[in-house]
Amino acid sequence: MASIKDKIISAVGNQSTRENIFVFILVIVLIGIFIYYRFKNDAPVLPSGRNTSLDTQQTLISNAYSGMASAKRAIVNDTTKLDTMKFTCLNNFYALGCRYTGYIGPIEDGYFDPVASVQMAVNAGCRVFVLDIDYIDKQCETGTYVPRIVVRDEKGRMMIQYNSNYQLNNPNGEIRQVCNAINTYAFGSGCQNRDDPVIIVLYFLRTPSSDLNSNTVLRYYSAVAKSLEVFSNRLLSNEATGGIFHRQNQEGNLLKGSIKNYQGKVLIFSNAVTTGFRKTKLSFSSNEDLDFLINLRLSFSQTKMGSTVKDLTTFGILQSADDFMRISDNEKSETIAQTRVKWTICLSSNPSLPVSKETFEAISNTYGVQCVPANLFDINASSFLFTDKWFKINGFKPKACEKCVGNTESNNCLCNVPPTIAIAGVANKQALDSNGGALKSPPLPNVS
Repeated sequence: MASIKDKIISAVGNQSTRENIFVFILVIVLIGIFIYYRFKNDAPVLPSGRNTSLDTQQTLISNAYSGMASAKRAIVNDTTKLDTMKFTCLNNFYALGCRYTGYIGPIEDGYFDPVASVQMAVNAGCRVFVLDIDYIDKQCETGTYVPRIVVRDEKGRMMIQYNSNYQLNNPNGEIRQVCNAINTYAFGSGCQNRDDPVIIVLYFLRTPSSDLNSNTVLRYYSAVAKSLEVFSNRLLSNEATGGIFHRQNQEGNLLKGSIKNYQGKVLIFSNAVTTGFRKTKLSFSSNEDLDFLINLRLSFSQTKMGSTVKDLTTFGILQSADDFMRISDNEKSETIAQTRVKWTICLSSNPSLPVSKETFEAISNTYGVQCVPANLFDINASSFLFTDKWFKINGFKPKACEKCVGNTESNNCLCNVPPTIAIAGVANKQALDSNGGALKSPPLPNVS
């Protein structure tokens, strides 16, 4: 009897042990599943410069774009297109833009090469050049902030590979190097659309201080202004058509002006608030005063990007492309009304990824967004831009302003149509004269 009892107890004990082991294994599996999904990275694996040599990357972009250069044409010289368009103000054109000017990719740990980057953009037909500007924290330990060309991911990590072209201390200054290259190649004899204007977008990611009027911030901005000196003979000054455009004066009129007014010119747009130059006691010459040089300021209304501030009085908008994809039907008409009169540029909400073709076409065709810059070194993602539908020939593509005829407030009208001005007729002097009207005095009756 005791033997049977012992066997029963032993069997129960073994079963309990097996259950405990099973429960333990199950808990381990569940913990493993939780950890996997908790820390899973759904981001795509991005091309890296660690796996691509500089020579290989230079050859890749050269082969992709050098053959396009001969087909480009300046829109300002195409009288047929401009005459058909009728409303030729600057805001009525889509513009091919280059994001990360000075950078040739790949997007992760890629290469800074201002000459190769600008040549790539010019060969592609770009007339808008976006300069991402920030400081490098390690370089600012002494309290001096140096503006640099940067490429940062959504977490702020630098994606430019440090090498002989890009060092912690660069006495030549990347901004100056990029501007020199733009001036050389965008207006050079080898550029078939060199007569078209160039728009430089200074996109500041951060400012050294939250006090935008501080001397630290003004000196930081001034360093950028000095790098633009190469454009001095191309910047807008006191123009015969339009007047003065310094210090964002006449932003609205700048955009209403015909694109032909800006032939061969360089326009400076920026998200920087530079009004501190107007109040400071420091002395800055005109070529050191960034506020003086900026023609149009970019602000935001939905999502803040970089150091952009919200200011609905400006005539420039800088938003993420995703912001426009979230606009409700109730907001559609108001958004289109804004882009008709405000120059709008949309960047990718994730700096590591280009704006997709579907998003580009949706926000361009629906809302009339003027510029969605491309990561040109991502050749496959940019290929749709170089078809007849977009920028195969011109870096500035006219909007379909004919849709505005008869109904300028329709959502199909994406153009800025100047109001019709009634011109009073000139009176015909002869018609106001009795002789001109061949009027004769009635015969007087005979009085007998």
